[in-house]
Amino acid sequence: MLPMTSPVRILYHNPAMSSSRNWAGERGRQLVAAMRGAGATVEAVPAFESGGSSGARRRGWKRPTWEHLPCQTYGAAIRLSLILRGTLNSILWTWRLWRKLSDRPPDVVLARYRKLEWTPLLVSRLLRRPLVLEVHSPAAIEHVLLGGRRSRYLTWMDRQMFRRADLVWVHTPELEQLVTQVGHDGGRIRLIPFGIEDPGVRANPASTTSGVDVAYVGSFFPWHGVSELVVAFARASEEMPRMRLTMMGDGIARRECEELAARLGLDDRVVFTGWLQRSEMYERLRRSQVGVAPYQDTKYDYYQPVKILDYEMAGLPIVASAVGHIPAMVADGESGLLVPPGDVDGLADALVRLANNPGLRASMGSMARRRAQSINDTAAAVVKICESAALT
Repeated sequence: MLPMTSPVRILYHNPAMSSSRNWAGERGRQLVAAMRGAGATVEAVPAFESGGSSGARRRGWKRPTWEHLPCQTYGAAIRLSLILRGTLNSILWTWRLWRKLSDRPPDVVLARYRKLEWTPLLVSRLLRRPLVLEVHSPAAIEHVLLGGRRSRYLTWMDRQMFRRADLVWVHTPELEQLVTQVGHDGGRIRLIPFGIEDPGVRANPASTTSGVDVAYVGSFFPWHGVSELVVAFARASEEMPRMRLTMMGDGIARRECEELAARLGLDDRVVFTGWLQRSEMYERLRRSQVGVAPYQDTKYDYYQPVKILDYEMAGLPIVASAVGHIPAMVADGESGLLVPPGDVDGLADALVRLANNPGLRASMGSMARRRAQSINDTAAAVVKICESAALT
């Protein structure tokens, strides 16, 4: 295999970059910038668009309406319409990209996989270029976790996308196993942990001037343990009245958490911000002393929580549930405290322990910062696999 004589040219397709409000788009922007810094020429589609905060977005959003319809026929019709809409959008995106890039196609197509989105495969085939598929979650499993029924179509789509991609990029060994079970050739899966950009913001975990601030960052989905967090915080704050909780993000369980906090009399100690610009989110982390990542135990614990990366980069000690890949991310007793998933009492005890011990917070926060994964390391590894795909 001959070395490339010029920087690899990558088409990076990530629909989430049309908005920064849910942070997935911001992670895409960081990856693109870091890949360019690693020497690659990257065409990002769609172009990243920075948006404002979204305090109300998704607030109170429940399971898809068609899941509650009494007549299964109506539900099937709506599911079919979503499949057709996803297919149509994929065709339109493919047509735009082919017209734009057919005269000088990239060396490789790198694309983030999303359910009902066929664009990565169609574009790579039309341009006759290899496809490196960035997989954060199998579509069929994500659909079930969000409250939907098992979908044969999404299961079939996962199988087609994973098998036809030249390389599949995953972030955890647990996700690698799932992709392999779907039927992908394990020899074409590349395990590269995701990292994040260093914002240059550092928390002061030892600060006790005005109490202890606990931060939660991320989506509000049931398996994220957000309701358990509110209850655990209520118990912990009985022992530590000056403790406060800031919950940054949004999702289907947010309204439930707000109502729960109100019933528990926590209105003056729990703040729900909605999605924030990352600069504002990091400013809130800078003023915090503990980062928390609670999770329930499901049969699909394959994710690499980005919130833990955020806490590490900010230098915060972490309280997290010991599920899936999390014990590999958080060194129990060194960079944070691990508790059993869904254990409200254990979560409350861990919060109280850190709240009462500024020295422990400081040492764990320092260790967490040293363990932080940089997006530059991730991008350098991704550029290498894109080069290898382009040369095969």
